[in-house]
Amino acid sequence: MSSSTEVNTNEVIKELYNGSVQSIKNVVPVEHQFESPKITTHPLKVEYGVLIGYSGTFKGDLLIQAEHHVFSSIGEALYGMQLSEEMLDSFSGELGNMLAGGLSTYLANAGIDTDITHPTIISGNANLSGFKRILEVEIHYPSIGDMKMSLLLNQ
Repeated sequence: MSSSTEVNTNEVIKELYNGSVQSIKNVVPVEHQFESPKITTHPLKVEYGVLIGYSGTFKGDLLIQAEHHVFSSIGEALYGMQLSEEMLDSFSGELGNMLAGGLSTYLANAGIDTDITHPTIISGNANLSGFKRILEVEIHYPSIGDMKMSLLLNQ
């Protein structure tokens, strides 16, 4: 491996976190407050969210989860109109694409190679496991509700 691709795990995790936060700040035009990040190894319970895998220098997943009305309110803030219930899954997947694309661009600028997968919508009561640890952060949108961003880390 060349010195430009030799990146230690903690540095990559820091860049993943910073890139995810920056992407959310750039994409979601709603006043927000970020909590401090937390690391956990417990399985995740997900009622509604979008999951996007990333690979390259580092493998894992980005999970954005919130209640339906939070995703809908973000769509309204972005597009200036309410989303129909039928459009919510499509919009949620597109929001995931925008966030993961922003993360991928951020990482590329930091010299970290990454590819992203198509979004997967999770709806219902799902339990996610099979990762080594999770870096998660709560995001409070005072006018619309809360969202949780989780980086599922496999290294």
